[in-house]
Amino acid sequence: MKKNLKYLFFLLLIIIFHYQESSFIYAQGEGYSQYRLFHQEKVDDYFVSISISPKNPVVGQQIFSINVLDNLTKEPIEELKIDVFATPLFDDNKKKAPALSSAGMKGYYQAILRLEKQGNWVMDFEIDNGSSVLVVSEQIEIFERNRTLNSSSFSYGFIVMQLIFVFGILFVFLRARKKRKEISNL
Repeated sequence: MKKNLKYLFFLLLIIIFHYQESSFIYAQGEGYSQYRLFHQEKVDDYFVSISISPKNPVVGQQIFSINVLDNLTKEPIEELKIDVFATPLFDDNKKKAPALSSAGMKGYYQAILRLEKQGNWVMDFEIDNGSSVLVVSEQIEIFERNRTLNSSSFSYGFIVMQLIFVFGILFVFLRARKKRKEISNL
């Protein structure tokens, strides 16, 4: 009977972890980065496409991936100097980050900015081709950091860990009491 309870408990743990497997929780900046399209615009001879990671921007590190293509030939444009500026709305504290070109992907540039305040920010992407400077502007809303990221997985995991802790203590207590009875009966 006791062995069956142990196997049942083990089976229950395997089932719980199996259902939790598809919803891993990563801290921001860990694991595989996922991007979402932030802004697209035709500017002079260029088609500029900007993506952002994380998909739901929260206070902290934001990664901007900027793809610049020739508007006519759709060929990637290299040798550009791109600077990214972020300014909180109704504030003049401007942050700047250079967008570095990607060696593996032609025409792609990446900039990393650390936005430490929630609220609306104005993003300016300055593209310098050597002869002129083009500016692409867009507004972004940064949300307060939330570790669960609208997922109940964290809550369920916390409850399961608490139950394991309580049942573990109860198990040790009952086993110790049973052992004491056996020793006292000898």
